[in-house]
Amino acid sequence: MLYAASIWIKLLLSSDSDNLLRGSQGLAKKMMQAQRTAVLVITGAMRTSPTDLVEIHANLLPMLLLLQHLLHNAALRLASRPQSHPLYSLVKRATERNVKRHKTALHHLFHGLKINPERIETVSPHPLHPTSLTPFVTDIANSKEEAKVDFQNCTSCTMIFTDSSSHNSQVGAAATLFINHNHVATLHQHLGKATEHTVFEAEAVRLVLAAHLLAQRREVSFPTTIFADNQVAICSSSHPTAKPGHYLLIHFRKLMKRIQDKKNVDREALSLNWITGHTDILGNELADREAKLAATSSTNASPRHLLPKILRKPLPASISAVKQDHNAKLQDKWQGMWK
Repeated sequence: MLYAASIWIKLLLSSDSDNLLRGSQGLAKKMMQAQRTAVLVITGAMRTSPTDLVEIHANLLPMLLLLQHLLHNAALRLASRPQSHPLYSLVKRATERNVKRHKTALHHLFHGLKINPERIETVSPHPLHPTSLTPFVTDIANSKEEAKVDFQNCTSCTMIFTDSSSHNSQVGAAATLFINHNHVATLHQHLGKATEHTVFEAEAVRLVLAAHLLAQRREVSFPTTIFADNQVAICSSSHPTAKPGHYLLIHFRKLMKRIQDKKNVDREALSLNWITGHTDILGNELADREAKLAATSSTNASPRHLLPKILRKPLPASISAVKQDHNAKLQDKWQGMWK
């Protein structure tokens, strides 16, 4: 029933308040009746049961909030389309100017929800060429004990320990460079608020910082090993897909490919390994502290000229983080409506 609802349903709630807007109230009421029938079947309640009560028991959003949720997701999908998408020019034109009369569905979506596509990350439907090769090798141990043994047997003179952190609703990442088990340099990056950035995004940022250290420091020798304590980020770096935050992993691959060509080394000389967290390894513990420091405040970030170009400007907001924040607000509105 709600197929393509973003086209034929207007916003029902304003983005900054709980006030009802004029538009599709009649359609919403009819859909409330359909949802009430379904909720009564789910819960087995009596026909005279209050609608809000059975919706609470079935854990189904009220129709007003459900429609708002669907419209918000549709707007984010449109805002994240690349320039090659057929709707990109239409979205850009609709967001630049809000007309007074004869508004299209795009005008209602973006101006009603106050979503600026320029501040939303771009998700490419085809991030990698099918024949592209990963310019580094990955190693994920089967257990924590095996990971410790692999670290003890590592013979690389150059090691980079990475970590990310979310602290006080702020997100940060750090990468520390060790040569012959001596700390040489550290890069910090403060991503911003947790309502706009995710921990996975910080996982990708720390890999970008590690690749930048390898490219810029003269003391680096090969083979080298980058350690990360997140298996999802390691696996995703080998096969980035059309998902939020993966554009940073694609940039990490480009940096590693550039290092491979410039230093004239093969892919076996660049290794990305999994390491367990909080195992009293000096480099890993230092990276953990530095990541928490970077998440605390933007003043703890490294100077701009020391960061890679992609991190010298504020990163666009993550679709996942914006969705999570909006869903949390809808839950608060639902609680307020119930009270």
